[in-house]
Amino acid sequence: MAPARLIRTGWLNRRLLVELIRRDVRVRFAGARVGLLWSLLNPLVQLVSYGAIFLYFYAAPRTTSRAELIGSLFCGLWPWWAFQEAVTRGTSALVEQASLLRRLPVPPELCVTASVTASFLLQMIGFAFFLLASPLLGFATANATWLLLPGIALLGWALSLGLALALAPINLMVRDTAYIVAAAMTIWFFASPVLYTVVALPPAVARLADLNPMAGLIGLYRYAVLGAQAPGLLAMITLGSAIAVLWICGGLLLDLSRDRLDDFL
Repeated sequence: MAPARLIRTGWLNRRLLVELIRRDVRVRFAGARVGLLWSLLNPLVQLVSYGAIFLYFYAAPRTTSRAELIGSLFCGLWPWWAFQEAVTRGTSALVEQASLLRRLPVPPELCVTASVTASFLLQMIGFAFFLLASPLLGFATANATWLLLPGIALLGWALSLGLALALAPINLMVRDTAYIVAAAMTIWFFASPVLYTVVALPPAVARLADLNPMAGLIGLYRYAVLGAQAPGLLAMITLGSAIAVLWICGGLLLDLSRDRLDDFL
């Protein structure tokens, strides 16, 4: 399945896709008293925790202002949370929607897309809320580069969806995949410039870091929000190539497993 066909399937079934996204959000917060607020509160707690560690227990204040540190963490942590949650939930989407897929002729890629999109949208709502509050919090000021953020978020969504599309059919056949992905995400977190910046790394390490697609993505967020140095050419090529390869591989894996889905649902 080519990327163009994936997009066409989503467009032709857009009403069903929207309903699946709504269903995913409703199920996720069923019974919760504050509902969607949890998508803001949990990341906020982690942001405050990391900020306190680096401000008061680490040597960062000697070289970095408080506003710069909080802004850098904000632009690193929130895009990572959106990516991690979207990939993790998208990987398990076919297993979680097995009953629906058995009853109705729903294209399996729609289930993965809905789960990824719901997760990504919830995190981006939190990102937008605190971005608008950033001038009051003192770590960023509104500027023209903020207009780039929707496009940057779209790149993050595309990267998350591509990886989830590739992993979801594998997880359906080998259920241990979801646990492996969860463990790999922990390693990937520390290998990505979330708590640090690429420019702070030694040149040789920085070139290696640019081979991580999250380096380019997080670098774009820091550029747009904080006016930091834009990611280099290698980082952008890596990000674009990763999205293209993952969408192609995800489509191929779904096509190969489509006729055998009933055996594993």
